[in-house]
Amino acid sequence: MYGFSLLTVILCLAAASVEDILTKKAADIIWWIFAPASLLALSASRTPPGFWDFFECLFAIFVQEHIMCRFYGRADSHAFSCCALFLIFSGARLEGHILHMFISLILLSVHQKLRHNIGNRGKLISPVPFIPYISIAFVICVIIALH
Repeated sequence: MYGFSLLTVILCLAAASVEDILTKKAADIIWWIFAPASLLALSASRTPPGFWDFFECLFAIFVQEHIMCRFYGRADSHAFSCCALFLIFSGARLEGHILHMFISLILLSVHQKLRHNIGNRGKLISPVPFIPYISIAFVICVIIALH
């Protein structure tokens, strides 16, 4: 069940990445598939989730959907929220979600710095799709979590 959940999540991230690159948007249907697939990881987890797992998940989603959405697009917030569901219920906990956000921002920053797309104040000169960076960072975090 975990493998099916992970495969579905990765396919949703791939679809969202392609759509974000092509249209600068991601369809809501992707997140309606992604979230339940992430929750399937809950049924495959070795230990049943406790109170803190649910609290951490709700906290991460609240922060993404109500605070961080001001710094990047709504689809990016949805992507991070769905990834948080998967990571937290797969055992990576809130620390895994924070690591995921950190790696995503590092990948974006390094790549955009190499492309000379970062201005003097540290902001992007021209906007770029963020979901591909979120997707790559998610795979890295899953690999780290599996070891």
